Amino acid sequence: MRILITDLDNTLYDWVSFFARAFEAMASELVSLLGIPPQTLFDEFKAVHRAYGDSEYPFALFELPSVHRYFGTLPPEELKARLDKPLHAFNSARKRELRLYESVSSTLSKLNQKGIRIIGYTEALAVNAAFRLHKLDILKHFHRLYALEAAVPLTPVSSDRPVVPLHRSDLIELVPRVERKPNPRLLAHICALEHVDLKDAWYVGDSLSRDIIMAQSAGVTSVWAEYGTKYDPGLWSTLVKISHWTDEDIVRDSQLRQQAKSVRPDHTIQSYSELISLISN
Repeated sequence: MRILITDLDNTLYDWVSFFARAFEAMASELVSLLGIPPQTLFDEFKAVHRAYGDSEYPFALFELPSVHRYFGTLPPEELKARLDKPLHAFNSARKRELRLYESVSSTLSKLNQKGIRIIGYTEALAVNAAFRLHKLDILKHFHRLYALEAAVPLTPVSSDRPVVPLHRSDLIELVPRVERKPNPRLLAHICALEHVDLKDAWYVGDSLSRDIIMAQSAGVTSVWAEYGTKYDPGLWSTLVKISHWTDEDIVRDSQLRQQAKSVRPDHTIQSYSELISLISN
């Protein structure tokens, strides 16, 4: 192995649990503040998320119809101040819930020491992915991060997003929104850009239908992070309520899941640290 291409969400940390809990904390405050039913709030978030093609659009809160009806037209900074309580609830829950799976940081460090380049590949927006790696203090382990471009230019209303250091200006490569998992050309493209043969690359991810199918189709050694599939189904249901997925997306996902039933990954791990023993064999 010369490079390890790793998924981020539910491979390095439990994205489902942290994001659902942070969203629920914010939603509770919004329902109380705006005086609207929870279902109305969920429906409005879903509509905004669909408009931008992402369920983690950073500024969806500021575009909700109920927020506009309640506050009218306010300058961004003033609106942010009025929404401080729900924003604080989200940020507090995120700070409490966002944490690495056991052994992730030490494993990345050991892989670096062995001369293995770590490449991140995620369908999260680049700004969100870099923020999480920065907060979790593992951005330093990554040679490059391939992450999704935003549907529109983002105009921050806060300054809590990390700035990539000048000496790491080539860290982030934006992936076009039309190129989505499980497209094997993406991994082939990454390997070409990194000047590494497919046979010298490993890919680790939690999704059989998106990560493992993609890796195997590309001819890359596949490692299924099975532990990333273990989370509270109730939290997943929260995310479904605000999902940006269209009916076509749901049909496509169902077809991929059906196809994945016959998939056999090259390796299956229950802890990220197992990667060390796998590459030593």
